[in-house]
Amino acid sequence: MNNMVDFAFPYLLQFIREYTSKVDDLVKDKIESQKEERAKEKEEKDLNMYAQLLPLALPAPPMPGMGGPPPPMGGMGMPPMAGMGMPSMGPDLMPAFGMGGY
Repeated sequence: MNNMVDFAFPYLLQFIREYTSKVDDLVKDKIESQKEERAKEKEEKDLNMYAQLLPLALPAPPMPGMGGPPPPMGGMGMPPMAGMGMPSMGPDLMPAFGMGGY
C-alpha cells in the first residue's frame, strides 16, 4: 500500500494546487464584485442625496408677449430720444445725419 501512495502523491498535490487556485480566483472575483456593488450603491445614494437638495421644478423662462420685462433692444429699432422727440446725437449717430466726419 505504501508504494501506491508514493506513486499517486505527485498527482494528488497537483490536483490540490489547481483546485485551491480556482477557489482563490472565485473568492477574488466575488470580493471585487461586492466592492463594485458597494461603490455603485454609494454613488446612487450620493446622487439621491444631491437630488433632494435640488428644487422640484425650476420656473419656466418668460414667454414673449406674456408679461415680464421686455426683451433688450440691442441696436434694433429707433435710437434713444434725448428731448423734444429728437434722437440723441451720440458719436455713433452723427455720420448718419451728415454732421461729422469732415
